[in-house]
Amino acid sequence: MSENTERNLGVIMGQRDSDYVGGTLPYEVVNPSGDWTPYLPPGEWQHPGLLETMACVSFSGLNVLETLHYFHTGERRNFSDRFTAKMSGTTPQGNWLWKVGDSIRKDGLIEEEFWPTEANPTWESYYATPPMEVVNKAKDFLIPWKVQYEFIDFTRESLLYHLKQSPIQVVFPSHAVMNFNTTESVYRYFDSYSPFVKERQADFSSALKYVLRRNDMMTAEDVKLQYVLAFYRQPTADELAFWTGKGLTMFLKTAIKDRASYLNSQVQ
Repeated sequence: MSENTERNLGVIMGQRDSDYVGGTLPYEVVNPSGDWTPYLPPGEWQHPGLLETMACVSFSGLNVLETLHYFHTGERRNFSDRFTAKMSGTTPQGNWLWKVGDSIRKDGLIEEEFWPTEANPTWESYYATPPMEVVNKAKDFLIPWKVQYEFIDFTRESLLYHLKQSPIQVVFPSHAVMNFNTTESVYRYFDSYSPFVKERQADFSSALKYVLRRNDMMTAEDVKLQYVLAFYRQPTADELAFWTGKGLTMFLKTAIKDRASYLNSQVQ
């Protein structure tokens, strides 16, 4: 797929006044290199058979979340693009970034195997309504995981900054893709057309950052608060780095054990 095409491949531009913008979500450096190359998913075409699904917003959004999930857990997941494209209301003109983000937050995600793309689908068959058992199963993803998003500036400086927290869903005219690495000279992005890994020098026209964290995952501020509550002190730099991104339940179990050991030592 050439970048020079003027044919829309699935993006409807625009955002709402209520959408989060950069600086709303807590910023954390989770990948200091800002390079997500080792965590990229396998490529998937948004153009199965003769059908153009117009679902680049869903494909690029799920590429971001599959990359993040692999980074956080070491486990690869292949979420159903077809499911999210349908549940988010993709039209023959495409979809909005925020609408796909809202669907993921509300409807959850499901493995490709439970709602796969058939061979040579039509628009009607691809966008068939999933059965209720599939819809309900997708919500299971939201039990351990919380998905948030915010629009960010799409300047090179902004992308270099935010890539240390997450890959970025970006838009150039007519198409949404995943920016997984930015340097001073090129943007590297992951596409839903082969070849899946591409480069460009021209800037993007919109950018949205997803944040994926476990529901009990602690931010740096959470760690500082828990150390004050449990040990009446601030964490050391090493303690802060270790516990940021870890689960609160795990911390509390460790804190109880450490505090018990400390009290026993005082008695002795």
